[in-house]
Amino acid sequence: MEIEILEEDGDVLEAELTDANEVIANALRRSMLIKVPTLAVKELEVRKNESALIDEILANRIGQVPFTVPQNVDEDDTVHIALKQEGPGQVLAEDLKADNAEAEPVNPEAILVDLKEGQGVDLEAEAVLGRGEEHAKHQGGTVGYEKEDEGTFTFRIESTSGYSNEELLEAGIESLKNELDDFEEAVAEI
Repeated sequence: MEIEILEEDGDVLEAELTDANEVIANALRRSMLIKVPTLAVKELEVRKNESALIDEILANRIGQVPFTVPQNVDEDDTVHIALKQEGPGQVLAEDLKADNAEAEPVNPEAILVDLKEGQGVDLEAEAVLGRGEEHAKHQGGTVGYEKEDEGTFTFRIESTSGYSNEELLEAGIESLKNELDDFEEAVAEI
């Protein structure tokens, strides 16, 4: 079994998996989607929200913002996020400030809310590493494949999680290898 990167056009990476079957192709796709840890807000405290959005909707929008994953963050760590903004104007994802300089919104220009004159928002949040199997906000990206012929599959990978497309592919492969190693050890103990 081999995987080869074909091309990267815009935000989409194409890779070819050969000498494989549908089970392996789908396991790799699912690994990239739900097994690779990504960083997103888990808990949020709204101190002030004078926008047109109710607290729950504002919190949901912020919760869907993916952040780049800092090198020094482990699965037990928390990244603190703060937002304090006064209107008038748009509040963008880039206005979310993390206590770890490496944690930045993947799409900094994403609009969170519009504020009118005299309106403001003030909140704090905690972002954690999670996986897509726990919540959709932690999915690694959009990943699909097409069966070309017997044993050959062309993947289209578009990371939305702070990883480059190639990093998402590599992390998906590594996660799948680790799960197979764990499975092999469990079978050996039977």
